[in-house]
Amino acid sequence: MEPKRNLEHDFLELSAADKADHTFLGTMRLSGRANLFLISGLVAIVLFAGIMLFADHRLQSALDAAAAAERMAAQVQLVEKGIAHARGEEKTFVLKKDPAIAVSFRINIEAVIEALDKLSRMPESVTLRRAMATIRDGLAQYDQQFSKLVAAEKELGLVDGSGLSRQLQLATEELQAKFSTAGFANLAGQVARINQEGQETLLSGYKRGVGEIQKRYQTLVIFLNETKIPANKKKALQDLLKKHETYMLAMINSRFAFEEDARRFDDIVTYLSPSINAMSGYADKAYGLATEALGEERKFIRWTVGAGSAAVLVMLILIGQMLLRSVIGPVRVLAHVAGRLADGDKAVTVPGRGNSDSTGAIARALDRWVESLSDLDGLRQELSHTKTKLEQTLAEAEKDALAAAQAARQALLSDDREDDIVADPGRRGLPPMPSMPRGRASLEGEAVISGGPLSSVSRQLTSFSEYVTAAANDVERTEALMKGLQDAHGQIEEMGSLVTAIRDQTNLLAFRTSPKEEGPDNLVILSGEDQEPIESSKFPDADMAKRFDAIREATDRAERTTHAVRNTVADVTRMAQDIAATASAQALEATSKLLSQSEYLQNMLDDVISKIRPDIPGNAPKQKAEDEKPARKEKTPPKKA
Repeated sequence: MEPKRNLEHDFLELSAADKADHTFLGTMRLSGRANLFLISGLVAIVLFAGIMLFADHRLQSALDAAAAAERMAAQVQLVEKGIAHARGEEKTFVLKKDPAIAVSFRINIEAVIEALDKLSRMPESVTLRRAMATIRDGLAQYDQQFSKLVAAEKELGLVDGSGLSRQLQLATEELQAKFSTAGFANLAGQVARINQEGQETLLSGYKRGVGEIQKRYQTLVIFLNETKIPANKKKALQDLLKKHETYMLAMINSRFAFEEDARRFDDIVTYLSPSINAMSGYADKAYGLATEALGEERKFIRWTVGAGSAAVLVMLILIGQMLLRSVIGPVRVLAHVAGRLADGDKAVTVPGRGNSDSTGAIARALDRWVESLSDLDGLRQELSHTKTKLEQTLAEAEKDALAAAQAARQALLSDDREDDIVADPGRRGLPPMPSMPRGRASLEGEAVISGGPLSSVSRQLTSFSEYVTAAANDVERTEALMKGLQDAHGQIEEMGSLVTAIRDQTNLLAFRTSPKEEGPDNLVILSGEDQEPIESSKFPDADMAKRFDAIREATDRAERTTHAVRNTVADVTRMAQDIAATASAQALEATSKLLSQSEYLQNMLDDVISKIRPDIPGNAPKQKAEDEKPARKEKTPPKKA
């Protein structure tokens, strides 16, 4: 018998030995990746909120500083304005000598003091405390000096005819009356002349007329001393003239003192000017710096919000793309591998067999499919080899049977018929041995000699049985592949629903951000008005609206990609169904062939066994009885072969 050949080198090892290889994020299930994307979206929202809070805090601080500087500048302006108004009232009073102006002057001074009080309570005015103290001191002196002048003017009484002016008028009237009574009418005119010169001196503000007035008083005194009137009348006229002179000179001296005191206002204002200028310059500088800082903060916030939002959005897009590629990449590769396997290319390597998701199940099913194809190829090679051996065995058996038949025929022709009858009486009624086909005769000869065809037939049956078993295993693997594809389709459906949920949550967040929504928190309004474009939506911030549109666009792309993956998995499923149908048909065909070959071989074995008569002593009577049955049925004697 020919030794068994080692056929292991005839088949390719189509699958790698490492079953734990996995793709990117292959050890994470699809639900975990979807949760990761959801967490990434929530983190992005938190980062957006943090950026907005940071920007709002910085902007609010700058606005507060600018507002404080503006308030300080406003109070400083009130101080300057009040002092300027008080200065104007003081000039008006000096010109008009009207005590009623003191009321408005006092109002302006009180307004300045109130502004200083408010300014002193501001934390930003710490550096102005010395200047404010100087201004307070100067205002106190200013008010005191103005009050002094007002009191002096009221005592003088030129405006309302009170005070010294009234007393002078009464003294003048009395003196003129007494001069007229005494017969000195010219002296009465002299008194009127003195009053006129006194008024001119008071109005001019110069002391040049004082000497002339004093000379006129001396002239009147000398005239009274030389007159021949009673002593008591003379004494009364002299006292009255002295009183008139006292009032007149008091008024003139008061007026000149008023002018001197009025000049002190300039000194007080000069004392206040450095502090006012310092305070005004500091307020203007602080306001300018605060305004400039506000502009810088706004520019910084624009860049921060824009760059931070872009970075968060890019991070979210990259994470989403990474997760989608971790799903789409293995599915695309497995679809390509399945297509190559369907085209008959068995020299492929299946990646991702160590994945924990449905792609791992598909990869492992495809790997088992590759192994089944490898086993099937081996079975085909072994079947071909067995077929070759069977043909060789049948040829040799036919050759041996033909030789044995020729030898038997020659032996029968050479022997005598009587010797045959004496030697074997039971064969008298036997018909002649029918002629056999060449193949069957060779099988009979080999069966008689060594039993070789029986072993060959047994090996053929074993080979066909193994082939049918392998075909059944292929069908089972294909069913496992179908189940894995169905699981993958379910996982992808779940991922699509999660992406849709993310989009709905984003839309809900965007709609809740709009000021139009006045309903409860759990009310989602999806009307056409709420789904308007970004240009017409009333978001508090246009940049936030654009970012929400970018998130919607990213989720839409993810949903379209998931739909494409779902279609790809559906195509792979249909391909696997076709492969399953093909494998089932092949298994059914193999079973039919096995059955037909078994029946054929069984018939051949029956023919071989029925035609071959082994020379065994225990079986001779039974064989002789079986040979006598057809002999008794025959009426004619058997013919010689």
